[in-house]
Amino acid sequence: MICPSPPRRRPSSFLPGGLSQQLGMCVPAGTIAFSTLILLDTGFSEIGLLQMAALLTPLLLALPLGVLVDRVRRGPALVVTGLLSAGVLASLAVVSWLGVAGFPHFAVAIVALAIVWTMGEVTRNAHLPSVVGRDRLVPVNAALFCVASIGPFTVPLMLGDDADTVVPAVLAAMAVASAASALLFRRLDVPEEHRLDVPEERHFDVPEERHLDVPEEPPGPRAGWWREAAAGVRFTLTQPVLRAMTVYLVVSALLEPLADKMGRRPPGGEEGHDHLVAVLSLVIKTAPLAGALVAVLLHRRVGALRLAWSAVAVTQPFMLLCALTGMPGGPLWYLLGEFVPWAGWTVAVLALLSHRQVITPGRLLGRTGATLILFTGLAAIAGTFVGIQVIHLTYAVPFFGEDLLTEAGALVGLPVLVLCVFGTLAAAIPLLRVARLAGSAPPAATAPEVSPRED
Repeated sequence: MICPSPPRRRPSSFLPGGLSQQLGMCVPAGTIAFSTLILLDTGFSEIGLLQMAALLTPLLLALPLGVLVDRVRRGPALVVTGLLSAGVLASLAVVSWLGVAGFPHFAVAIVALAIVWTMGEVTRNAHLPSVVGRDRLVPVNAALFCVASIGPFTVPLMLGDDADTVVPAVLAAMAVASAASALLFRRLDVPEEHRLDVPEERHFDVPEERHLDVPEEPPGPRAGWWREAAAGVRFTLTQPVLRAMTVYLVVSALLEPLADKMGRRPPGGEEGHDHLVAVLSLVIKTAPLAGALVAVLLHRRVGALRLAWSAVAVTQPFMLLCALTGMPGGPLWYLLGEFVPWAGWTVAVLALLSHRQVITPGRLLGRTGATLILFTGLAAIAGTFVGIQVIHLTYAVPFFGEDLLTEAGALVGLPVLVLCVFGTLAAAIPLLRVARLAGSAPPAATAPEVSPRED
């Protein structure tokens, strides 16, 4: 028997709060670190170390942060992360505007932002199923993703000639947005409720069919940080659907930097041509918006897992067109080769995120999200290293010489792009398999089963 949950008050403030939170995190910490080169006239070595710290620190702390998210109430945690983010951003905006910024202050603030933002993202994704109905997970996640995608549009401004004026203004706007998210999340009131029995399918069938309004689960018994973190990793790697998601996300994160190294912009030429390429670069940055729209329109009709697989299978082969950017019609190949795969990746990520929020027990959402952040982050670092080595190795071949990836050597990157495409498609095959198992799985049992409990 399931105890009826009391009415929720003001759940509509979650979406505005999440949108404000995304605005407060729209510029990555690494980009803010690079802006210090302009504001402080800092050397590239110091900036590189600062960017590395901003990247590695959240990865090293991802699992402890996931355990913490599963131990605490998510609503107050979102308020705290919003206030901390607003305070750090405001301090950076003030010292930048006054011209008294110092490297130690920037270093501590940027690392702190990277940690707080990781905590805020994991907490929001874990809290979302308790506030938003399962039928609205994809639209809400899509809206949040669209707001987060505006960050790339601000990067050229923060690194341009007017950076002394733009950077403080952007940081101040992000601080206001973070403070607003804390106020909006404070209005949430999602009750915790101790329940004895919760229906939980043991198959892969889509639980959206359960029209059950589940409140935030109370934290389970504590078993130590290491054991709880290991339980989250073990669940992620042993649950068939989550394991399939992990394989795809890790492989795509590993191959994306390599494909980016080989997919080049069309070579420069006449002034009108360069202007066209610049306009197309702005159009390409809108790919997440197109992908989010497709995910919202198709997720009900196709299903999350099939939608993710279809998006990968249909869009990723367009990546091969990036090898033709030095040929006639280069701007068109550049547009299709960048825009379509990015939009397809957005569709897949939104579908998988929403499905993970449905099938994962509430008090494991933080740890599964942190596990994916850790694995994909390490894969992206490895992919970047491999991409650099491939470039250096190709340059070392005398036959290619200095014409690599120019008009004369545009097709040199084609074998690598083929490898990336086939690797991504192969990594998505487990998604197709679990989608087929979901379609053939028997209906959920009418008698409720006891939900999995933590040790």
